[in-house]
Amino acid sequence: MQIKGDKIARREALVFLGKYGTIMWLLVMIAVFSILLPGFRSANNVVNLLGQIAILSIMAAGMTCCLKMGDFDLSIGATAAITGVVVAKVLVSNAGIPLAVLSGLGTGLLIGLINGFFVAYVGLPPFVCTLATMSIILGAGLSITKGIAIWNLPEAFEFIGRGDLYGIPVRFILMICLLAIIWFIHAYTPTGRRMEAIGGNAVASRLSGIRVEWHRLLGYIFSGVCAAVAGIVLTSSSMSGNPTQGALYLLDAFGAAFIGAATVRIGQFHIWGTLIGVLIVVVAVNGLVILMVPGYFTDMIKGLILLLAILLSGVSGKLVAGK
Repeated sequence: MQIKGDKIARREALVFLGKYGTIMWLLVMIAVFSILLPGFRSANNVVNLLGQIAILSIMAAGMTCCLKMGDFDLSIGATAAITGVVVAKVLVSNAGIPLAVLSGLGTGLLIGLINGFFVAYVGLPPFVCTLATMSIILGAGLSITKGIAIWNLPEAFEFIGRGDLYGIPVRFILMICLLAIIWFIHAYTPTGRRMEAIGGNAVASRLSGIRVEWHRLLGYIFSGVCAAVAGIVLTSSSMSGNPTQGALYLLDAFGAAFIGAATVRIGQFHIWGTLIGVLIVVVAVNGLVILMVPGYFTDMIKGLILLLAILLSGVSGKLVAGK
């Protein structure tokens, strides 16, 4: 009887660790870096962290919309990059900031529609389709700019990426608003619940009357628009339209989303879990940069964090399922 009780206790402890281990690890990292590195807790670094969190969170949130339904979108980094190019091109033509922002959002919407159409309605594998569109988009961006960044953007455009309201970066406020909207859609609307059902079992969802193709298309639209918003913020932050500047965020966005799937709701992709994943990635990288750790070690550590999160999610998922 005692042995059985010990097994149950160990199982419950492992389940708890699986659900909340990522949050505990995040708190430990923040505490350690704050104690050991005075620069980490400085006001300037905190503002810098908020800015980094904003861009990656916006991009990862869109990725999460696809992952919830079992799809992938490898084109988000390229979408952010070409959005920046489009926005910069419109701005230097003196067409005005509102038109430039709308053009950027339209670019993300169009790419999301194309990805969603080919994946949901034509039946192409998500990985192959979005890998192809990623290559096409990157090539298009380089072709438009001839590989040279577009500079001399109007100073007023800088407010989106570098401005602040009462000391809080505008892009962080934008991130919170966007994540709250996506969370509300997923948690409280029929569309969100249907997306959740499709992720659980697409065949059963179709048999129950859910328009699976339409909702998968919506997922890619969300992903494309979020990537476009991230691209606009990136362009405003750097005050340049660079055809490659968004590509580096792809792996970090994937990592954050998978870490999020190992947080609280084991094995499920959800917005606030993704935010925890973003915090872990950004805090870890920021602390390592302050420690002046070489970049290749930073990439290795990010990979290890992702691997541990996936392993933790898998083990905890089996325990929760009683296997």
